[in-house]
Amino acid sequence: MAAPAKIWLFDEADLYPKESSNLTALDTQSYLHASKLIADDALYDDDDPYYDGDALREGGALDLMSREAIGLLGQYAAVGIIYGCLPGLLYPLYVKYLNFSGFQASSYKVLVTLCWSFKVFLGMLTDCFPIGGYKRKPYMLLGWSMCLVSVVLMALNPFPDPYIGSALAGMNPRIIARVRGGDLSVLSKDMQKSINVDAPNQGNYWILLSTLGSFGYMLADVAADAMVVQYAQREPIAIRGRLQSAIYSVRYACSMIPLLLIGFCMNGPQYDGSFNWSMSPNLVFAVLALPCVLAMWCCMFLIVEDRDVKPYFRSYLQSLWNLLRLRVMWQICAFRFLSNFFYSFDTTVTLIIPSLWANVQPITKSITAVLNALLTSVAIYVCGRYGLNWDWRVSIALATIGVLVIDAAVIFVTTWNVVRNEYFFTISQLAYSLPAGIRFIVSGYCAVEIADIGNEGVVFGLVTTIVNLATPFSTACYKLIDSYLDLSNNDLAKDSTHVRWQVTYAFIISYGFKFASLLFLGLLPPQKAAVQKLKRTGGANSHAATAVVVSFFVALLFSVVTNFMALFPQTSCYRVAGGNGQPTIQGNVTICG
Repeated sequence: MAAPAKIWLFDEADLYPKESSNLTALDTQSYLHASKLIADDALYDDDDPYYDGDALREGGALDLMSREAIGLLGQYAAVGIIYGCLPGLLYPLYVKYLNFSGFQASSYKVLVTLCWSFKVFLGMLTDCFPIGGYKRKPYMLLGWSMCLVSVVLMALNPFPDPYIGSALAGMNPRIIARVRGGDLSVLSKDMQKSINVDAPNQGNYWILLSTLGSFGYMLADVAADAMVVQYAQREPIAIRGRLQSAIYSVRYACSMIPLLLIGFCMNGPQYDGSFNWSMSPNLVFAVLALPCVLAMWCCMFLIVEDRDVKPYFRSYLQSLWNLLRLRVMWQICAFRFLSNFFYSFDTTVTLIIPSLWANVQPITKSITAVLNALLTSVAIYVCGRYGLNWDWRVSIALATIGVLVIDAAVIFVTTWNVVRNEYFFTISQLAYSLPAGIRFIVSGYCAVEIADIGNEGVVFGLVTTIVNLATPFSTACYKLIDSYLDLSNNDLAKDSTHVRWQVTYAFIISYGFKFASLLFLGLLPPQKAAVQKLKRTGGANSHAATAVVVSFFVALLFSVVTNFMALFPQTSCYRVAGGNGQPTIQGNVTICG
């Protein structure tokens, strides 16, 4: 059977404007021209919303109420629950319950999401090595099985005692802040017995299993992503991106479920909350088994996949290399990495200020996270419903500038004790949901336009992996810078003018990097039609492809090593791991440095 001819989005002659050779001008002209074609298409096919004359592959757009669509939505619902819970446990369980320091908390946050930096490899696995003739469903089942085993093991092993025992519940918040900073002199001898000083070093078992569980659901997510690309390429350009917007809206909406669970059921005294009851950490991990089972059921009985042949690995790699050489690929990868590296540049005190200065209770933190997920879901839905043809550059720029203005105002008045209120402080966190949703869905739109038949998993994995990798690499870098400032728990507990200036410097650096992320918007094509144009006419460059591959592996290795170093006392003092560079001494023995 002959391979189907490749379908382009608009006529070849319209892609070569004679009046300008400037890249920005060409992008703008092709974007405007494609918009006109979309409008004309809409008029011509008003009676057929599933007209697929300009789709990238045959088959027609998927009905969102079909069996296949519901099965896919079930996968992303389960991903949303697990992905919402594991990072959501950071504040009540690790910062409050175990009293993690800022760099330890940053490392946990990275480790439970670092697995997403390996999406490209698992995408390649699902593309090249079908199991029983199927490329996607077996890997979904395998991934959810790994996640299920991980959460069950975490549920069965008793969790350590909290850093501050329930006997100290109700004490003055200033005293509690000093105790969390390591100053036990404010407590009597009897009260000191309620302190589990080893708590910050007793969570590694659950951290490592959380990381393994994250790898499990990521494997399932990668396989589902590849199927989404296949379905999305069957949509005409006027509505292409609708399926992606739907599944990611579901994912973020379902992430609100564990956040509500954490907010209301992990708000007892041991979590520094206001309730007189709470759910144990082990029970929370046990609850996570339910979405794993649900996703496995959806995979077995709802998702439809045709059998496929195993590709020749050498031919697959050659095809992938040819794709990497294309300007559209390395330019978008460069934008995704550089822009998100700068935008993700934060500071370690972001995770400490809510606890020590703003006095944010776990329930408030969780409610804020719920609202954040809701707004992100709404942002993605709006993009899919009304903004499929918005200019990506303008949307990202406006959202980013708005976020920085709001966040800076809240952070600085909290730092200088103008207003220290948990509700006022958490409002600033909501602003991040808008650009986060836009940035996230744009990467998916780009991947659909770039991918070819047969490499959907690795292409979607690479485009999204680049941005996922930028976050841990950025985290490792800002932890290194923050290690030269006085930003420890004990420093913030003192709340001196010197410490406030140190915090101010850290945030000024952070905001400077975030604003600089806008400098790379020129690398991003303004819309889907411009991506297709760049894919066809942008040329190829082997040196750029080599730079992408080398940079990827260097950043991945650096991120993994430095963030694992922060978890262990023997290496956590080094600046590259986020420590202050000073030797750590316990019992007259130097354990680090």
